[in-house]
Amino acid sequence: MMKNKNKLIFFSFLSLLSLAVLLTSCEADTEIDQTVDEILSAQPTIESFSPQTANIQTKVTVTGTNLNFAETAYIGGVECTISQRVNSETLEIEIAPDAVTGPIKIVTSAEKEAISLEDITVTYPTPTISSEFPDNGEVNENITIEGENLEVITRISFGETEGTIQFQESLAMVVSIPNSDTTIGDVRAYYNTNSGESSILLKEDFEIIIPTPNITNWPSLTSRDNEVTITGDNLNLVNSLSFGGETVTFNTLSSTSLSFNIPANVATGYHDIVVDYGDSSTITQNDVPHINGQYESYIEFDAYDESVFTVDTSKDPLAVQQLNGDVAQPSFPGDYYYNLQMNTGTGSTIGRMKIHEETTNTTLNNILDAGNFSDNPVLHFWINTENTEPIFKIYIGGTSSDNRRELSGSNTNTGNQWKLYAVRLNGFIPSISSVSNVFEIRLNTGSSQDTFPVKINLDWFIVTDSVLTEFGAEDVTDLFKAAG
Repeated sequence: MMKNKNKLIFFSFLSLLSLAVLLTSCEADTEIDQTVDEILSAQPTIESFSPQTANIQTKVTVTGTNLNFAETAYIGGVECTISQRVNSETLEIEIAPDAVTGPIKIVTSAEKEAISLEDITVTYPTPTISSEFPDNGEVNENITIEGENLEVITRISFGETEGTIQFQESLAMVVSIPNSDTTIGDVRAYYNTNSGESSILLKEDFEIIIPTPNITNWPSLTSRDNEVTITGDNLNLVNSLSFGGETVTFNTLSSTSLSFNIPANVATGYHDIVVDYGDSSTITQNDVPHINGQYESYIEFDAYDESVFTVDTSKDPLAVQQLNGDVAQPSFPGDYYYNLQMNTGTGSTIGRMKIHEETTNTTLNNILDAGNFSDNPVLHFWINTENTEPIFKIYIGGTSSDNRRELSGSNTNTGNQWKLYAVRLNGFIPSISSVSNVFEIRLNTGSSQDTFPVKINLDWFIVTDSVLTEFGAEDVTDLFKAAG
């Protein structure tokens, strides 16, 4: 109805505009003696229509006067769509599927009516099916139906649930299989007749196959500003997804993947992902870590290999580095970590990682910028030293002793467990306010070390705007030796 009103207003505006042009082209002293309301309230008339007999869902052309102001149309008392207002004398109406034989009536926006003197005979073609309907199919699968007079089919039911008609014309139509609680049922095509609705049996005991969504890749970590992608099979059957109890809005949803952003009010911590599908079925991934804050990842060994560390075998010929070692994986975020075993006592660097040269994240130089990370950038990394005490050094802004701080002795001994260490970077090197293209990690043993091997396992070098105490992070900033 609203669509018809919009067409009416637009067409009426054109009619009034044409009238205004006509009047202004006359002599200057010509007086306009009709108001807009008077023009719109003109009485319509129906003089004829064609054809006299027509099938439902076909078009009939009506001729008369003042038809351009028609707002609604009826055939046999059933409202029909005004498909085109050709001009004030011609109108086109599409016969509704449930229309019946009877007069044509036009009603304008001013409630003026015109009724045809004769009835239009409405006929109801019977659809016939020539194609074979399958015995079964998966939810959302499209089925093509071929035959004649298929345009008059109003709906197709699979048991008690209607399928979605994707395409429809006289000789062919396409319907998609619905997601139904009842998996076995008759498929029927419905159409109207002069005595009411009728149907054709397309397939008896059709089986709706409802596949289960299979998720093959859950996120190991989520953050406030980064889109989350989940991959698998049959994901188009997912009805909804919640993270931390909050329903998300899908950015994309297909059979093989879905993506979304975490709602802003989900706090930092571990949260469950709950996927709803079917009638009331769910799939749950428990305790997914989430960071609700500014987060930048620089080195994570699912994306990097051990070559990001350069090992100086001239200092330690027996040094060995690899991905993964003899300890379990950190809690998150992936399947790989860095392992270095040092076998020679030396005060010199054995392993060196120049994060500023290795990372693909170009935000590294902006870590210390005023206002960035709420002026509280915090470096985090997983560390497991397997009951040994390696020397761990951080260089920022330069490679001189004034740009380094060192963690050693019992402060690097994590026992035989992973710990998440946090280092507050604002003021960590007192003399600098910029990374200046230098951010390095250096590893070695003391020259007096006599117990070997000395082991260190590392992963997930990231920066956030707070210490991640929700994940058990330990703030070790003040345990580092002073710069110099």
